[in-house]
This record gives sequence, structure tokens and C-alpha cells, in this order.
Amino acid sequence: MATLFTLAFALGGYRSGISRLTDNSFFWHLRTGHQILDHGIPRTDIYSFTAAGTDWVVQSWLAEVLYALVDSAFGPFGVRMLGALTGALVGTFVYRLTLRIVRDRLRATGLVLAGLGASFTLWSERPLFLGILAFIGLLWMVEVPDSWLGRRPLMAMPVLMWLWINIHGSFSLGFVYLGLHVVGRWADGEPPWQGREREITKAAVLAFAVCLVNPYGPTLVLFPVELLSRGDILKRVIEWRSPEFRSVQGVAFAAWMAVFVCCLAAGRHRPSRRDLIVSVPFLLLAFWAQRNIAVAPLVGLPVVARAVAGSERPEPGQRLNRPLGALLLLLAGLWTAEASSLPDFDLDRYPVRAMRAVEEQGLLGQRLMTNDRWGGYLILRWWPRQEVFVDDRYDMYPTDLMHDFIRFSDADRRWREILDRYRIDVVVWDRDVPVVQLMDKDPAWRRVHRDRLAVVFVRR
Repeated sequence: MATLFTLAFALGGYRSGISRLTDNSFFWHLRTGHQILDHGIPRTDIYSFTAAGTDWVVQSWLAEVLYALVDSAFGPFGVRMLGALTGALVGTFVYRLTLRIVRDRLRATGLVLAGLGASFTLWSERPLFLGILAFIGLLWMVEVPDSWLGRRPLMAMPVLMWLWINIHGSFSLGFVYLGLHVVGRWADGEPPWQGREREITKAAVLAFAVCLVNPYGPTLVLFPVELLSRGDILKRVIEWRSPEFRSVQGVAFAAWMAVFVCCLAAGRHRPSRRDLIVSVPFLLLAFWAQRNIAVAPLVGLPVVARAVAGSERPEPGQRLNRPLGALLLLLAGLWTAEASSLPDFDLDRYPVRAMRAVEEQGLLGQRLMTNDRWGGYLILRWWPRQEVFVDDRYDMYPTDLMHDFIRFSDADRRWREILDRYRIDVVVWDRDVPVVQLMDKDPAWRRVHRDRLAVVFVRR
């Protein structure tokens, strides 16, 4: 039964991960992976005409290389299968971790449904998904001392953290988790210079030292700090805002919060100081920025599992387990066949027709301005023939440029001045927004295309 339940969660993760490729950040990650394979890791911006030559830390270079290798070998569907495998591993390891602690299949199922139900809302094909898988590996290492990873932290943690730092900036949350764990165990009477906590502390210090060995050195380690210093820019980005509890994501997170509080309040075991010191800060991080909802429930799952843990139940008869398992595998095959029959890229949210009009009218290669959400599509489909004004690499673009972009997006009274300052020739923008209405009335600009999603303006 435990295997059957595990297979069900693996299948759920598989189904989520095999979705069509549509994330705007993923587009330039994939393009950058091919660029790295062909020319090496970039050190300066290569995609924009506004920040060309600006220092650029390609913080997810290892994930991008993986995307490009899979794409070269198997095409975009191979990248989707990579996401499906990642989702299956996440579902498998999260359920097995929770089951190992709570020792009851039904309780483990309820807890994992609540935890993954919130985390799932942040899953996509971008490198953060691989970062979530790395975080789960760290949880196994710390939460289950008798597991394979838990018995070998001095060997496993440096390897895991080195891979993680070169995959995604969420590695910093891994070190935050380790720090909170050590402090929490100290509060429980287990100082970091004794027993297993000494081994965990040594492994964490060694892992941090190993992380300094990367293509960018300390700059990559400090990348999250540099990104957070741009708070005035990040507050404009949805995933860096506080959760909106009227959205699906907000409702799922609220449901997890209710499960978390009820388990700690009514569970048969009181939470330790360590469990509170570790889990509460991560919940606060999720309230601060939506993107942290991806990992906060995963940190809390072992905590609530200990609170409601019971005695292990005997396995029931297995008469129907094998047929049910076969049906689940058949369902996975059907989903794979269905996914393979659909286009690998979902471009419904991108200005495909507008950019085709730009090409047909001979406007490609000019100084074209579009929004940050569409920049990744331009990089994947049209670069190097077309450079971008901005995209969603908020860590790289100069802050003055980003402020000008925000002013234009908001139809600030200086919008004409901004277009003139950057010598913009072509504007591809959302169709029904205030700045488009202003441009329609301005004699300096001529609208040459309009569809259900976008408009194209050309300077007269």
C-alpha cells in the first residue's frame, strides 16, 4: 500500500511536470543554455540593446546547460519529460519523507496533499523546480538521520549544495534552513559542537566553502543579497509580492496554514523548540513573497508529521495493489501520449502575430520596445536578429533603466521622453492599456498592427 500511495503521488508530480512550455523566464534560460554550449558562460549581457556589456551573473547556468543538452538530444518534448521526471521525484520523496515520520499512510496522504497543494502553485519548467528537488534532498539529510543521505552529510551536503548554487538562487534558503536547524537544536539542548549537530555544522561549513568554487566565485554566492537590494523593482513583480488570498495560490497556502496550525495545536506531540524555530520563519517568508510558498510547506511537513505521528500500522492484503499500480502506470502512459500530441510550446500569452507583422514589415533589428513578460519570447524566437529593451532579469538591468520602463508602463507623463531617450523605433505592447491609448493619439507614432493581444507602433 505504501508503494501504491507513493506511485500515486509520483504520478501527480509527473502529470504536473509534463505541461507545455510557457514560462517567460524559461525561454531565455533555454536560449542561454545553447549559448553556453556554443560559446561558454556569458559574463555580460548579450540580449538587450539597453544594457549591452553590463555585468551579468548567469546564476542558473548549470540548469540552463541541462535544458540545452536535453533539447539538443530529444527536442522540446525531452525538456517536458525532464520536468515530468522532476515532478515525479518531488512527489515521491515528499510523500516518503512524510510517511517515514508520521508512520500512517492516510495521515501522510492528507498532509502531503495540503503541503504540495500549496507548493504546486509555483511549479513550472524554470530552474526553481530543480531547486525544490534539491531542497527536498536537504530535508531528507537533516530530518531523517538514518536515511542514506542522513548518514553521510559530510559527503552528500557539499555535493548537493554545489549543484544547487549553480542551478538556482534558492540555495540561500537551504543555508537559512541549516542555520535555523542548528540554532533550534541548540535551544533543545543539543549544541553544534556535540554529536550529530557537530557533523551537520561541519558539513554546512564545508558546503559553503565548496560553493565558492564556481564560474563567478563569491559573486554567485552573494547573488541573492544583490537581488534583494533591488526591492523597489521587485515589489512590481507578482511573485515577489505578498500572497493574494483571493487567488488559487492564496487559497492553497491558506489551506496549508490551517492544516499546520491545527496539527500543532491538536497533535498528540508538542512541537520542539527546533521545529518552531525552523518552520515559523519560513512561513513568514511565504507571507513576505509568494515565491517562497514553493518551499515553506515542504519545511513544515516534517514538523506537522512529528506532531501527529502515530504507531505504524500493518500492511493490508495486496490482492488489488498490483492491478491498481498497473492502472496508474497505464494512466501515465496515456498522459504521455496525450502530451506528445500537443505542441511543446504554449505561446497563447505572447505576441506571436505582432512579431510576425514586425518581420513582414521589415522592422526586425530596430530598437524595439516591449514589456518584460514578452522579452523571454523575443530572446528565444527572434534573438540575435532582434535584441530586447528589457526582460525579467531584474538582477541585471540598471535600476535607472528599470525605473524608466516602469514609468512608461504606468503611462507616466514622461513616456514620450523615455521613448526619445532610448531612441525607440518600434513599440510592441499590450493592446488595451493607457499608454497605448496615448500613443494612438500622438502624431509622432503610427499604429501598423493590432490583434487580440498586442499592438505595434512605428515612429513616423
